[in-house]
Amino acid sequence: MLLDDKVAVIYGAGGGLGGAVARAFAAEGAIVHAVGRDGAALRKLVDEIGPTADAAEVDAFDADAVDADVDSVVERHGRLDVSFNLIGVDHVQGIPLIDMTPEQFVQGVGARALTHFVTARAAARHMVTRGSGVILTLTATPDRVAIPNAGSFGIQCAAVESFTRALAVEVGNRGVRVCCLRSAGSPDAAGVDEVFDMHAENAGLTREEFDGERSRGTLLGRLPRLREVAQIATFLASDRANAMTGTITNVTCGELLD
Repeated sequence: MLLDDKVAVIYGAGGGLGGAVARAFAAEGAIVHAVGRDGAALRKLVDEIGPTADAAEVDAFDADAVDADVDSVVERHGRLDVSFNLIGVDHVQGIPLIDMTPEQFVQGVGARALTHFVTARAAARHMVTRGSGVILTLTATPDRVAIPNAGSFGIQCAAVESFTRALAVEVGNRGVRVCCLRSAGSPDAAGVDEVFDMHAENAGLTREEFDGERSRGTLLGRLPRLREVAQIATFLASDRANAMTGTITNVTCGELLD
């Protein structure tokens, strides 16, 4: 199996993509530590996966709490092999930039950058001492494609991708890989579904018309599903991707061409 006996921490595991990644990792043999703020969702996920998973309610904005949780994982298992930040942060979309307040504009930028820094730092500190590990991040197409009324979301994605490269440069020579997945957004994720509804309304389109336009804009004629993004994450976390770091992996079904 791709992740046999690897210890993985997944932040935001109570969400749609976080849960999909946790299941995919576990199916490939990983020991999964699911982290989030929705205790009920985490417990349901752990019950589904079984004894190779556990969960912790941790606020990713609290650096001390994140450090303590990662320390406890390493104390129990002797190591940490994979860390993946899939935390959603509150931010404003659906409003033109010229109508946003400064507070609305910076809200998501600071929050997304902070949680990625806090979670990656906690993992990297352990990984560099052992000389191995993988840190994964996630962004979306607004980093490369200007989408009207997306607020600061594209800037948030650009910040995460820049952080991914910066961290990869610093920890690569100590055996730690840092990779990012860039998705086009999975319509079977609840949060993405809501955002697509909003953008369809703003564009004066029905949801069916909006989805059709998005799909026609990809080479495969569709958008990636949660399961597919999770499968790529599983590969990146595995030893089969050992030559990959500091890279942004295109998971957009051909909406973007690299």
